[in-house]
Amino acid sequence: NRIHKAGAKAMLQISHGGNLCVPDIIGETPVGPSSIEQWAGVPVRALTTEEVYKIADNYGKASLRAKNCGFDGVEFHSCHGSLMLQFLSKLQNQGRDDIFANGREFLYECFRKSKEYCGEDFPIGVRISCHEFLQEDLGKEGFTWDECKEIVVELEKMGACYIHASAGRIGHTGDHCFPSLYEPRGVNVHFARKVKELVNIPVITVGRLQDAKLIKQIVERGDADMVAMCRPVICDPHISKKIMDGRDDDIRKCMGCNWCCEKLFVQESLECPLNPAYGWEDEYKLIPTEYSKKVMVIGGGVAGMYAAYAAAARGHKVSLYEKSGALGGQLLLGAAYPSLYTRELLNLPNWLIRQIKKLPVEIHMNTCVDMDLIERENPETIIVATGATEMPTEFKSNDAVKVVSLWDYLAGKAEVGKNVVVYGKEGVEIAASLGNERKNVTLIQDADGIIWPEYVMGGSGRREPLGRMLKKGKVDIKCNAKVTAVTAEGAVIEAGGETCTIPCDTVVYADGRIKDDSLFRAMKGKSRELYVVGDAWDLGSMLTASHQGYWAGRNI
Repeated sequence: NRIHKAGAKAMLQISHGGNLCVPDIIGETPVGPSSIEQWAGVPVRALTTEEVYKIADNYGKASLRAKNCGFDGVEFHSCHGSLMLQFLSKLQNQGRDDIFANGREFLYECFRKSKEYCGEDFPIGVRISCHEFLQEDLGKEGFTWDECKEIVVELEKMGACYIHASAGRIGHTGDHCFPSLYEPRGVNVHFARKVKELVNIPVITVGRLQDAKLIKQIVERGDADMVAMCRPVICDPHISKKIMDGRDDDIRKCMGCNWCCEKLFVQESLECPLNPAYGWEDEYKLIPTEYSKKVMVIGGGVAGMYAAYAAAARGHKVSLYEKSGALGGQLLLGAAYPSLYTRELLNLPNWLIRQIKKLPVEIHMNTCVDMDLIERENPETIIVATGATEMPTEFKSNDAVKVVSLWDYLAGKAEVGKNVVVYGKEGVEIAASLGNERKNVTLIQDADGIIWPEYVMGGSGRREPLGRMLKKGKVDIKCNAKVTAVTAEGAVIEAGGETCTIPCDTVVYADGRIKDDSLFRAMKGKSRELYVVGDAWDLGSMLTASHQGYWAGRNI
């Protein structure tokens, strides 16, 4: 009813999880086309023919319930590893001797049952993974475009009202389901274009579509009839209205960090680094202040800018001080990997800069704040967002081998040669990036496997593409190893009690950060309202920086 009152149509997406489910949540053994496991150690029970027909009948009943509740139609979730795709895919539909050995029959039977229960005029759309990429990424048989193109034609004949063209499979090729910042914008548009060449019903495209200009181009060119968004709507729930109103600069563009996906897979409330108020809109409202205070924000990174934005939006008199010549903090570095798409990380500081400039915030660049400046300005409230400094290394350059810090390299202050050794707990991205540039790269990891930085989470779909880049770039990964010295011959490595030297011309160290809280400690205990946020409080991620900054600004 709320959706209809706003003038929109409401389609309910319905799905059966099949073997994606786990017993701890559903209370029974998951089912699938066969007994092949989806998750290691989680048993799966193969469905009988009678049970498959019953599930198809339940799809029809579910569609009828949606119709009776007032929905304008339903969408079948036949993608990303749900039960419909499990039947379609050779990965797990194996060994059946009934009609459903042909996996598309399950999808068709669900469709027929829904039409039977709801009538021919009740719209049913189908969201389908046009390609699982199992062979390409994992060397396994799966569902491919060659099979998909026959199915979309048949679905149109059966009365489908549209095709929603997605890709990938959770648990195997999940980064294609929710492509991360390492993938280009509009990564799946080519599938929608292919589907449109085969059918006359509308086609929806999805995946890395947060840019208003690109969205308009896709529809205007006829690549797709509609664009679907999920993560961009978490990031900015008003994105569609802003596009229609021509307010493109006000859109908070999703950056594909996929923190929302990570929270989803650990069954917790979703969070977004760009939108701290997501899910807490009432509690996190920026309520106008009754008394306007003079606020000094020290540090122009994400935490500092979000604090300045929230405080100024509430009516406080805010001055923002940044010691360098650019706002953005460490995201300026994270966005600078030459051969990755990490420039998407700039979506957050760019949005904050635009919003701050619309507010009465005094911005002081190239200004290092000390106690004398604080005394002269005499603010009532101080928010310290001084961030962190790079972890130093004990190794030095010599005539033959340069020792380069990751931050200096990303800032354009240092170059690397052709033969590179990378070490440190944040080395995986730079190793992948240099591998993409066809340099000879050795990645040293002091652990059993790759050390994934905090921001490259396990359920985020960011590890898979990085892993492929490392493999494609022929990066030599040495685990349970550490750099003990850098000589004119190269990097001296200790592993398994043995020592060897890897010839190289450059050693890149990427060993993380040290919080810079010296100014906060100097002010602690003084008679002022004082906050410390972001890395200056404790080393964290974009999420902690933006949420802490926003919280401080709204609580002054």
